[in-house]
Amino acid sequence: MSEIICPSCGTQAPAGAVFCDNCGFDLRHVAPSSPAPAPVATMPEAAAAGPNCPVCGHPNVPGAVFCENCGAEMSATPASQPLAEQAAIPAETPVIVDETPLPEPAAQPVPAPFVPLTAIPGGLLVRSTNASLPFPPGKQAIVLGREDPVSGIFPDIDLDPHGGLESGVGRQHARLVLQNGQVFLEDLDSVNGTALNRQRLAPRQPSPVKDGDEIRLGKLVLLYSAA
Repeated sequence: MSEIICPSCGTQAPAGAVFCDNCGFDLRHVAPSSPAPAPVATMPEAAAAGPNCPVCGHPNVPGAVFCENCGAEMSATPASQPLAEQAAIPAETPVIVDETPLPEPAAQPVPAPFVPLTAIPGGLLVRSTNASLPFPPGKQAIVLGREDPVSGIFPDIDLDPHGGLESGVGRQHARLVLQNGQVFLEDLDSVNGTALNRQRLAPRQPSPVKDGDEIRLGKLVLLYSAA
């Protein structure tokens, strides 16, 4: 293939080159030289590819100082990506951390621990007269009935002065007893029966009692108070 020898610097240029790759001399009026005696091995395409001209975009051989098409200086080729492409990269959005302290959790009420009773507290209230009958202190069993000195029967709560005889209350009608820290009501085989909240109790079968419960001995109505 014919070549052109640059008259300015002596660099060889391919036929048809307009400017010298090395010094930029105008080669349009330089005659091409005779063909080269032997073919020169070409570099692989990937290795021979050089930078494109920054002015006209023409591909040049590696190491070219001036574009062989338009003569522009190749050193003006930008090394980094264009500013337009750089501006297209979005900046990272800053993460805003909320440092407001969390409110303290509301304190939960602590239930009072269960304390088993050691004695029966409170007393009875006669509904018909509102008479208050306090329990003897420190006792774990309280007998309800009617006093009989002749027979030697002395219940803890004597209901004779409160209409016990007329209401059918027996001498030893029922009792309140403390079991495992809880108050129970027990019928003592009475003739006229014992009821708790209008439910008749089986004899000798204790049932738990709580504050405000109604107790019936025969026809006598009492209210249990734990205070």
